[in-house]
Amino acid sequence: MPRTENANQRIRDAQRARILEAAKEVFARKGWNTTITDIASAAKVSQGLIYHYFANKETIFGEVMKQSVRPGPDIFQKIRQSDGTPSQRLEELISGLLKSRSDLIKKFAITSQMMREHSPSGNNLEIMHRMFHSLRNSAPDAKNLRELMMKRFDSLHEIVMKLIAEGQNTGEFAQDDPSKLSFMIIACIQSLTTLAINQPEEYKKYYPYTEIIMRMVRPGSEGSKPEEEKR
Repeated sequence: MPRTENANQRIRDAQRARILEAAKEVFARKGWNTTITDIASAAKVSQGLIYHYFANKETIFGEVMKQSVRPGPDIFQKIRQSDGTPSQRLEELISGLLKSRSDLIKKFAITSQMMREHSPSGNNLEIMHRMFHSLRNSAPDAKNLRELMMKRFDSLHEIVMKLIAEGQNTGEFAQDDPSKLSFMIIACIQSLTTLAINQPEEYKKYYPYTEIIMRMVRPGSEGSKPEEEKR
């Protein structure tokens, strides 16, 4: 009996996923010297099949990175639908993002290992810059990846800002500019992400961080009191 279109699609999806999983392993091991031949060998498929799904190595790498920055089960949606107080939801969001850093370490290890040999400082921002350069900044792969990362950042900024505004109305958070407070929280998370990628042992050494970050937005904290009130 001939296969149905749904069955054929499942086969295509499985083949594509198999190629990407193999590519992650080979990229992490061989860096940018990885070839289509290497990926085909690791995936146990023909080079022709790879070219059926991907135009070149850059396209494969771009897709690997999209998977890395794309959220899994949407924590943002979960927070939006939560019945907790703004403070509880913000704390849950920050904890969820920080707990996912161990998974992010594994995902971004590919980028770090690939680019570190070309980046003497090992700085993550430089690594990411070189990744985009390798993808050719004018190529759709790089553009789509940049857009995806920016969308992710905008979504996080929006939900954090909204939670802070709600918490200010209930007296749970300090009455600073919600956008500024949101930026400070995200800056902390991004810096911790860089630490998790470049120095995972140091990241684990001081984990957890949620309570410290939450102190920035709580009213009456020592850092937010005027000088005369501290005396």
